[in-house]
This record gives sequence, structure tokens and C-alpha cells, in this order.
Amino acid sequence: MAGTRIGIGRAGFGIEPPQGWERLTGKFEKSRRDILRVLAPNIPGVDEEELIFRTRCAAGLLNWLALAPIGTELAAMPAERLERQLVPVVTGAFRGSAQ
Repeated sequence: MAGTRIGIGRAGFGIEPPQGWERLTGKFEKSRRDILRVLAPNIPGVDEEELIFRTRCAAGLLNWLALAPIGTELAAMPAERLERQLVPVVTGAFRGSAQ
């Protein structure tokens, strides 16, 4: 597994919020339930822990794009173009194969 070579596999999925974010625990738990309710039936064969990990990865990608210099460029794009460019990225994060 490629992740093992770079240390990700040994680290586990890290699905818990960072230390000090306890005040948001309820919101994170609700978000996870909502996400799993939608994703689980649409991505069969992927367990809950993996779906939560993929969700965090997709959220991280979108957050990085929003905060990086490209965020300004993205904000200026027409909605249709933005959707055309971002949907495949997010879809890939969720549907990606571990094989």
C-alpha cells in the first residue's frame, strides 16, 4: 500500500478532530451521521471509517483551495465552470479506489 510507504497507513485514519476542539464534538458527530447517511448507500463496500476519512480529505482539499491563492481565481469563476472543475475532484475523493 502506497500510504504505508509514506507513513499514512501506520498513522491510522485520524478521524477525530484536533485536540482542543471538544466544544465542536456534537457538530462533528452530527455531520458524520449526516455524511454517512448519504454516502454509505451510494458507495457500497466502503466502511464508515473509510467514508469519514474520505470526507475529511475532500473537505481538506476544498478548504485548501479556498484559502490558497487559487481561491481568488475560483471565487471569480462562473458557478457552472466552478462546478465542472470541482465536482470531479470531490467525486474522486469519495469514489477513489484503494486498489
